[in-house]
Amino acid sequence: MLSAPFENSAWLKDEDRVSILAGMLSEYPYSPSPVQVVDAALELAEPCLKDVLVDPGCGDGTVLIRAAGRFRVFSVGLELDAGLAEKARRRVREAGLSHMVDIVHTDLFQTDLSRFSIVYVYPFPPIVRRLSLKILDECRSGTRIVVHDHPLEKLEPLKTISLPSGRQHVHTIYLYKL
Repeated sequence: MLSAPFENSAWLKDEDRVSILAGMLSEYPYSPSPVQVVDAALELAEPCLKDVLVDPGCGDGTVLIRAAGRFRVFSVGLELDAGLAEKARRRVREAGLSHMVDIVHTDLFQTDLSRFSIVYVYPFPPIVRRLSLKILDECRSGTRIVVHDHPLEKLEPLKTISLPSGRQHVHTIYLYKL
């Protein structure tokens, strides 16, 4: 059933929950980061063994698998779409990284980000403002935030890199440190 995003909403009818979830999923469409972008972003964040990474909107789990597999960083994925969360769990199991990765089916705006030392995000443009405020409000000093393509508001990037994609689009990665 629709648990995590609605755990304190017993008053909602099931059809209302489905309607709300459908609206949320259409507002935040799945758009994966290419592996070369993920690798460059993770290298920019300079993860170490004591870090804990979060990917709000983890999709199929690629960022989590790369972070855990290449850098041995415990990683948590937050995913609103139950189907994508299950796909990410399956991919993590197949990679043999279940002990290093946790996938949570939830709304990223309902999850506290304060316990994470690295945040990787590929935000959909309409949520950048809200996400920026959430990060500023919840993340502690020293947190590294790597953002694919859509810069955060009210923060100045420490470093920016561009990666051509072979098509017309050039991927931009922004590194912020609070």
